[in-house]
Amino acid sequence: MGIQKVWTEIVEWLSVNAPETARTIRAPAPEALIRSFEQAAPNGWHKDLSTLYLLFDGAEPSTAGYIFPNYRPLPLKEAGKTQQMLLDIWARVGEEANALDEREKRSPLYLNLRAAHEAYSGTLAPTPHQPYDPARAAAEEAGTRVSMFISSFLPVADDGSGDFLFIDLRKGRRHGCISEYFKEEADWRPAIWPSLEALLADTLLSLRTGQPALSFTPTVAEGELRWGISPGR
Repeated sequence: MGIQKVWTEIVEWLSVNAPETARTIRAPAPEALIRSFEQAAPNGWHKDLSTLYLLFDGAEPSTAGYIFPNYRPLPLKEAGKTQQMLLDIWARVGEEANALDEREKRSPLYLNLRAAHEAYSGTLAPTPHQPYDPARAAAEEAGTRVSMFISSFLPVADDGSGDFLFIDLRKGRRHGCISEYFKEEADWRPAIWPSLEALLADTLLSLRTGQPALSFTPTVAEGELRWGISPGR
């Protein structure tokens, strides 16, 4: 259908059925800002991402702004700040994890286990990767879980409690797929949608039919779109 057509139909539905939510939609992001983000991304932006921000720059922070299933689309500047915040957090957490890993590798128990393995097998024991290695994670194919947050992930929507939808901009056939980041479990499961267009199409279908999207069901109250947890989530 194309991301522009899907988004237009979402806006039309919101304008008729949830006007308070429609009013939270921001004007398009400045093209110069979009281009600066494109140029800073090591593997480039998926075309849908640029198209999305040329259509609208996220939603205003409001209880009415949760246009995606339980998530508010992020303005581009906010997306960039959120990305940097998560990278800073993971740099601190990762440094501590790597230091602990190094201490464990020098422990008598670890050294004895390695020696026993090598004596029994006749081969050198493999050296495990450090727990925090963002360069190695960034080299993985898009859609691969890495259990951390890396610079190839750009948050595009948040749920207001520290969880995000992000677009995976690593290389590979799933470049541009959409996943969930949970503050306690990182990129906790495989990609949910293969693209931003698929996310929008799923949202539109849910709005029109009432069927769940991402296990959330849409309702409208006082002109605001609301997403409730579906039974069985």
